[in-house]
Amino acid sequence: MNIVFEKLGMEHQKSVMEIFNYYISTSTAAFPSTPLPEQFYPMLIKRSEGLCAYAILEEETNKTIGFCSLNPYNPFPTFQSTATVSYFIAHEYTAKGIGAKCLDLLEKEGKSLGIRQFIAEISSENESSIRFHKAHGFEQTGELKNIGEKFGHSFGVVLMQKTV
Repeated sequence: MNIVFEKLGMEHQKSVMEIFNYYISTSTAAFPSTPLPEQFYPMLIKRSEGLCAYAILEEETNKTIGFCSLNPYNPFPTFQSTATVSYFIAHEYTAKGIGAKCLDLLEKEGKSLGIRQFIAEISSENESSIRFHKAHGFEQTGELKNIGEKFGHSFGVVLMQKTV
């Protein structure tokens, strides 16, 4: 499948929020407990300010099938070379190599921006994401156990790190 990356803009609002809300509604992969209104979208863009955020489009149809971004790990300059990675791909497009392409792009962009450390914060229930990150050079550096509650049960957050 051929995909293209496009700088995340307001034209992606509806489709990106639909994808994000799917994961909010069906899993602990996205941390909010209830779907978010489209008006939340500018906050997603703002989170990556100074770094990068992209919509993922299926080349043949120009359909938005996901989004990815680098977000500052911490606002203090002490941590300016560290970023968190985030990507959400429409569920029918997962396990097709798109996540690896996202990570490759984010690594290239991150390096050009002076980012040396990537942090992934993953729901402890999201075993496929944990496996994906391990397969792509991330190390599990910790787990915050039972800190989230969603769907009537607790879950943790696995912390993974990669030097780029």
